[in-house]
Amino acid sequence: MDPHDSPGTDRPEPAAAAAFIREAEGAARRVAVEGSASASAWLTGLAAASAMYLFALGWYARSEEGPILALSIAYAVTLGVLSVVHLRRMRAASLGFSRRFGLAVGAWGGVFAVSLTLGLLVFPGVPVYFAIAAIATAVPPLWGSLRELVVVRA
Repeated sequence: MDPHDSPGTDRPEPAAAAAFIREAEGAARRVAVEGSASASAWLTGLAAASAMYLFALGWYARSEEGPILALSIAYAVTLGVLSVVHLRRMRAASLGFSRRFGLAVGAWGGVFAVSLTLGLLVFPGVPVYFAIAAIATAVPPLWGSLRELVVVRA
């Protein structure tokens, strides 16, 4: 009897222990993939909502506060629903997820802020500018979404 064993405890056979380890690794992988899918869906939704918001803003002059306010409220509600539906499902994440997610959201925030600031102050009511800004703003979260799916599923 091994001095580290407590009376009444059974050690699993090596084959059974290996099976338990494989099962635990498989479960951890499934949880990470499911969490990754939720994060990817949220990033995709962020890209779509932001692009539509910026594109729609291009059709209004700065003085048209009513429609701009309505668009902004709809955008905020959309992001809130996306967050409640997708981010709360994330129970676990893959290795490096925080860095990838932070980079995608940080890049989106920077591009969105610059696009919105320039659009409202320099190019109000110029649909072409806002269309280009919409595409540019959608790129970082779409890249992050794709990257998350590629990294986790590989």
